[in-house]
Amino acid sequence: MSQKNKQLVGIMNDRNRPQTDDADDAYQHLFDAIVDQRLLPGTKLTEMALVEAFGVGRRMIAAALQRLSWEKLVLFIPNRGAYVAAPDTEEALDVFAARVAIEAGTTEAVARAADPRVMASLRDNIAKEHKLRAQGHVREAIHLSGGFHVKMAQLSGNRVLAEQVRLLVARTSLIVNLFENQTGLAGWHDHHEDLIQHCEAGRVEKAVALMREHIMEIRDGLALDRRRPVSFDMIRVFATT
Repeated sequence: MSQKNKQLVGIMNDRNRPQTDDADDAYQHLFDAIVDQRLLPGTKLTEMALVEAFGVGRRMIAAALQRLSWEKLVLFIPNRGAYVAAPDTEEALDVFAARVAIEAGTTEAVARAADPRVMASLRDNIAKEHKLRAQGHVREAIHLSGGFHVKMAQLSGNRVLAEQVRLLVARTSLIVNLFENQTGLAGWHDHHEDLIQHCEAGRVEKAVALMREHIMEIRDGLALDRRRPVSFDMIRVFATT
């Protein structure tokens, strides 16, 4: 193999480094990696490793990590640094309870409006998710499955609730990664089609009840009394090729 064609394993370069121009880009890369489970709970996020991964300065990385800390997705430990959050059982239960309360409201708003354009947007999300699952792109499908809830919240018209759902879905991804069992991932995409059908028909009470049931099934499918061991490779997490 020639030197020109030889690929360096485990080294970031301009060909495989994700597009990152500022702190917002760095934040979004990290946020997405948490949601689609490329960054595992408990991962140590060293500034120098992230500078290498994104090709930006330490100040931008620090700003991105600080924002994630405010959002409870990253934990700063004195004299040790930043880590991807690893929710305990109590926090996990609180997250699911919050989702039930908030998403009951966003689902009610979508069902009462029964806007055909909203339904079409939600169906498009489901179609893309199914296609990714069929192609074996599980992580991308997980991202879209959580995105269904975010999109429904956004389409409810309440931006405050939509932002809360966006963050709660990200924290749910950490929880699923920590406590996953055989049924833990199945609930991420169950019931979405039925939810749309209830919303289309204006069956508000049934839509709200199904959303609550759906979220509780995700919770009940997790083994909250034990955690999985995790491992990671920072370069493989963010390399684009």
